[in-house]
Amino acid sequence: MTAKLQTLIHSAEQLTPVEQVELINAISSLLYRHYQQETQSADFWQPQPIEIIVASQQTQPVSDISALKADFWPEDESANDFIEFVEQQRQEDYIAN
Repeated sequence: MTAKLQTLIHSAEQLTPVEQVELINAISSLLYRHYQQETQSADFWQPQPIEIIVASQQTQPVSDISALKADFWPEDESANDFIEFVEQQRQEDYIAN
């Protein structure tokens, strides 16, 4: 908890119970308005046009497929080993359920 928040809580403790309730109402109202605006701007039912989404992500088309190449596969493990592992896991999951 930050010192600023601790100071605020200490100040709130000095208020009368009625003032504390008024403070809670004011904070609740502030939070509601803040999150209401966020909800309206990111509304699922009113999506932004694809052009705006693309512009905000600043992505470029892939011009060279080799740029997508990754070197993460372990050298001591073949694709067949991986497929065998996945099949084994699925079989174990099937038996368990």
